Amino acid sequence: MSIEGDHLVGKTVFRVLSDGEIEALHEKTLEVLETVGARITHDEALAKLARAGAKVDTASGTVRFPAQLVGELLDLAPPVAVYSGLNGRRLEVGGENRYFLSLILDPFIVDYERGLRRPVLEDVRRHTILGESLPRVHAMMRMQYPVSDVAEPDCYLKTMEVFLCHTTKHVSAYPASVENCREWMDAMAVIAEAAGLDVLAEPLMSVAMAVTSPLVIHGPNVEIMKMAMERSYPVISTVCPMAGTTSPYSVAGTLLAANVEALLPVLVAQVFKPGHPVLYAIGPSATDMRTGHDLYYRAEKALFKLAGAQMGRFYRLPVAGEAGGTLTWRPDVQNGAEGMLFLLASLGAGQNLIGGLGSLHNANGMSAEQIVIQCGLADMAEYVVRGIAAEDFRLGVESIRRVGPGGNFLTDPLTLQRLRSKEFFHSPYLDLSGGYLEAAPGMAEIAHQTVERTIAEYRPTVPENVQEALRRFFRDKYRDPAVALPERF
Repeated sequence: MSIEGDHLVGKTVFRVLSDGEIEALHEKTLEVLETVGARITHDEALAKLARAGAKVDTASGTVRFPAQLVGELLDLAPPVAVYSGLNGRRLEVGGENRYFLSLILDPFIVDYERGLRRPVLEDVRRHTILGESLPRVHAMMRMQYPVSDVAEPDCYLKTMEVFLCHTTKHVSAYPASVENCREWMDAMAVIAEAAGLDVLAEPLMSVAMAVTSPLVIHGPNVEIMKMAMERSYPVISTVCPMAGTTSPYSVAGTLLAANVEALLPVLVAQVFKPGHPVLYAIGPSATDMRTGHDLYYRAEKALFKLAGAQMGRFYRLPVAGEAGGTLTWRPDVQNGAEGMLFLLASLGAGQNLIGGLGSLHNANGMSAEQIVIQCGLADMAEYVVRGIAAEDFRLGVESIRRVGPGGNFLTDPLTLQRLRSKEFFHSPYLDLSGGYLEAAPGMAEIAHQTVERTIAEYRPTVPENVQEALRRFFRDKYRDPAVALPERF
């Protein structure tokens, strides 16, 4: 397998916390962990934490973590999580590496022709093919949502089948229950056996588990973590406190709550399996106090992303988070402005795993075109974050000396050397014609053309024996036998 680590954190760094403020936030985090603690409704976890030195009230499930214990457990957590896929690529998530994930399914789909609608099975196929084909995308994340053209509960398994039959990239699973996590585990075992891989050792999948704000880990989520730890599957925590309802109504207070909650899965994992990789991830939002609505993609999201990445790197953990999307579902100016703001925050802060390409509609919707649009925005953000190579000043002097006053640089050796390099910005997903082409398509149209061309040109990448093994596995699980038919893809 090849190690893929060519997407590196850039030299342009954005910070919202000084070193002193990072230390202060860490100290307040230790104070909350030691004096308030968290509620964990899982007897085995409580027993292990107590043996490790935590102060456990078994009646209430409250666990308080002495500062020394927090430090000891964090020291056990690795700084890198390894991801792999059927494509043979290994992603070293952590350090200076950066990787992107695209979405497969959300409660709403933004159709290029029809607008906002509910998802159907064909969306799963199209979005998976798109993520499989785009070089910007390194892995894909499939949420557990129904599709409108396959009845429940079969639709959940059918979308999993279609997804897994069309991707060789790393799979990021977001189980909705312990039973659903077992389904993921069983399906990955089928893939590993058919592909001749060691299911216990090969990190083909990463597993998300939820921390319920404020400060609760429910028993089923510990069970999900345990299943991931039985294999080599990295754990990603979903930490989503909402300012004003499930966290303090201040940016700093919500950041503190999120930081505490992001460490909880790391600490719990280390008492079960020391050295198991857990990614640091936070996704706070704000409650609209006029309506009670949760607003996920407002401007403060950029502050949370920047500070979160700083804290994750402070703890020497691999850092994950969303790419960021938009509050609107339209491909308009607000979409682009919010998307660019959040991607600059993700890349400029050194986030290792940037998930959710395609997200819009306040994180309740997605579209194929949005995946491509965000690839273009990521191209731009990545170029800016790359910075300027100061060592090239010497080459500039030599070039100026050769040409001299009044000359031109069209055929200068430096021009010819850099002509087809990445010195200057380029992306196939933006209109870079500068107005010289009257018929040049806009960004949304370019995205749509890219989607349709990519799907039309797709050729299966998953080996046929793996596909057939998956079809056999799912066939016996459907209540409606018609759902198993191949034409339902």
